[in-house]
Amino acid sequence: MIRMVTDEVLTLDEAYRNTVDGLRELGWKDLALDSKKRGINASFEGKKDTWEILLKFGSLKSYEVRSRSSWKVPNETADLVQHLVEKINQNNPEHDYRMNDNGSFEVKTITKIPERKQFMENIKKSMISNIQGYDSYAEMLMRFVNIEPEHLEYETDGFRALMNTKFQSEKNHKEDFLYINLEK
Repeated sequence: MIRMVTDEVLTLDEAYRNTVDGLRELGWKDLALDSKKRGINASFEGKKDTWEILLKFGSLKSYEVRSRSSWKVPNETADLVQHLVEKINQNNPEHDYRMNDNGSFEVKTITKIPERKQFMENIKKSMISNIQGYDSYAEMLMRFVNIEPEHLEYETDGFRALMNTKFQSEKNHKEDFLYINLEK
């Protein structure tokens, strides 16, 4: 493919390499990299949990950002948690909330690859948005997952009430309570 000088769109390989370089400039040193699949994985310690952020440049003109819990949903609460995550996911065009095949809570965001000039700034914005989406529900779900069996029935009454109410998108009551320093 012959590119014209005015073409500012990055290829998937360029986007991957620029992101790795940009994250390293921010101080992210322990990145798990998969150059063949154009994937980046970093693990973080939060106040209450450990989680991962993954970036993948795998489809033409777009990339994927995922924030994923490292904690797993136990079998005795899996159905209720899955149902709650489905309720959270309704009417949210920006993020896709899900329980992945390994039983971890996950938030997926797909974003277009921006032009070269704004590339790293837009990568940071999409990562922050995705992390905020994860953070807005992770603590609630983790609390539910860690309930002792003898308290499970009492706690699930409140969650069942929540699941049976009409869900309002988080955008309706979004607060800027999360401050993220992208330097690791």
